[in-house]
Amino acid sequence: MTAGFRVREQKFICGKDYATADTMQVDFFEITEQQHKASTRKKKELASSIAKEAYNLRKSGRYLELLVQRNFHKSDYSVTYTYDDEHRPDPADTKRVDKDFSAAMKKLYRMCDKKGIRHPKWIVVHEYSTYVDGVWVGKHHHHVIMQRVYGLTREMVEEAWSGRGMARCEPLHFDHGYITSLAKYIMKNVRCKRHWRQSRGLKPPKMPRPNDGKMSRTKLKDVCENRLEDRAFWEKMYPGYTLHYCEPIITGNNTRHLIVRLYRKETGMQQNRRNRP
Repeated sequence: MTAGFRVREQKFICGKDYATADTMQVDFFEITEQQHKASTRKKKELASSIAKEAYNLRKSGRYLELLVQRNFHKSDYSVTYTYDDEHRPDPADTKRVDKDFSAAMKKLYRMCDKKGIRHPKWIVVHEYSTYVDGVWVGKHHHHVIMQRVYGLTREMVEEAWSGRGMARCEPLHFDHGYITSLAKYIMKNVRCKRHWRQSRGLKPPKMPRPNDGKMSRTKLKDVCENRLEDRAFWEKMYPGYTLHYCEPIITGNNTRHLIVRLYRKETGMQQNRRNRP
């Protein structure tokens, strides 16, 4: 590898702050000396681009995952909207698919306004029929993660889609790893085209000032080879958190990049409080 590289630590805190967030992701990646000397703004731009970048399709839902962890909770909703045969848009008509979802949200907002309910925030992944090897693959549908604001019922969320097909609104499971799996699932089909968008007001993950002295290149190499499952090592490095899993990546320019996923370590007091009736 080229001389003159450093290792940067960049945290993505999915909560109010380090001390209270339920989850956190930490990136370790190699940077040039020029990038090390850049302004704080440039450093954050680099970290944000890395979080959003798809090194391959398997990583393409990562920023979606961070947004969900930052803004949604186990009391919220997981929603799927599908079409019946009578109302399904033409396979190539992706604009109509997007407009159908927008119309459903406007209808839901009107229902909320009538009952004095705050508009829920949401993230949606539109999955489209895609022309592959001379045939149309898949059917248009929508995956939605939505806030369960006070007064908003599952029936209201499903009613917003009425007249187009089937709607299913379920509680959002928020076990450790579920959101990662959900993000991968709704971005899963490599043959089908999709894109995701979000409502206004969602908060991005907190990005503290990057640290270019946390780990050397030699240490990063050792960690990638020997410490990926060493829970005690990561708990010592990030007090209050415990390891979910590490994801080592070799980037396009043959440098190391490690993503460490962590979640809040529960104390006995926290567990007892959660188990109370």
